[in-house]
Amino acid sequence: MLCCSLFPALAQDNYADSLARSKRDSIRIAKEIAYRENLKLSREILGRHPYFNFTEKATYPLYIKKLHAPGKEIYFYIVICIFLLFAILKASFDKYFSDLINLFFRRSLKQRQLRQQVIQNSLPSLLFNIFFVITGGFYAALGIQRTTPHLTLPFWQLAIYAIAAIGIIYSGKFLVLKFIGWVFKITRLTDNYIFLIFLVNKIIAILLLPLIIVIALTEKEISAIAWTLSWLLILALFLYRYISAMQLVKKDKSISFFHFLLYVGAFEILPIIILYKATYQFFAG
Repeated sequence: MLCCSLFPALAQDNYADSLARSKRDSIRIAKEIAYRENLKLSREILGRHPYFNFTEKATYPLYIKKLHAPGKEIYFYIVICIFLLFAILKASFDKYFSDLINLFFRRSLKQRQLRQQVIQNSLPSLLFNIFFVITGGFYAALGIQRTTPHLTLPFWQLAIYAIAAIGIIYSGKFLVLKFIGWVFKITRLTDNYIFLIFLVNKIIAILLLPLIIVIALTEKEISAIAWTLSWLLILALFLYRYISAMQLVKKDKSISFFHFLLYVGAFEILPIIILYKATYQFFAG
């Protein structure tokens, strides 16, 4: 009788234990499910955070990144070389430089005498012409690079091409004018015009020096002002050259004013337009 009374009690205890265990398991499972849901919800919230990125790989802050930005060292070294060349020429031929400046900017009774002195100094004249070719080529290379930003050619190579092109252009112009003067027997007029061309070129190279520093070594906003001033300067000096050439034609009377305009259009304006078009297509293409 005792054994029979014990079995139902044991069975009832086992049932109570299993019921309590199942409740604990269900509570634990519910907690795990709630934890996972909360974790998933937290990840979604943090992943859509508007200011912080919690889902991607960590990156270094911008202030400790080492940026390899393209510098302007090549422009700096070329500008230093150009100014060093100018300093050497001015120190070596100071009298010629003074006569050149006085001849261009001062109108005096000694102008003819100064002109003869400048013409007779052939070596400094040649060296200052070479200085113009170098300065003008560097300026032209900066302009080509500015107008064609997708250009892949290294700047030093572009500068060499521009210097060579300007040297060839003015050498060809010199030979053409000499040939025209010999053929049409107007040597005096063509020699005077050649002297005027290279006089203005030397002054352009000298006056462009401070503007070239600003163009090559400053930011776009400041260099744009220097570009505008340089264009106005070159335009004014070219107008001066053509006005002075017209006065030479009127005084000499060897050719008519109409033939002079034909020469200017055929041998000066048209080649520049063709060269610019060909250069732009070559580097842009």
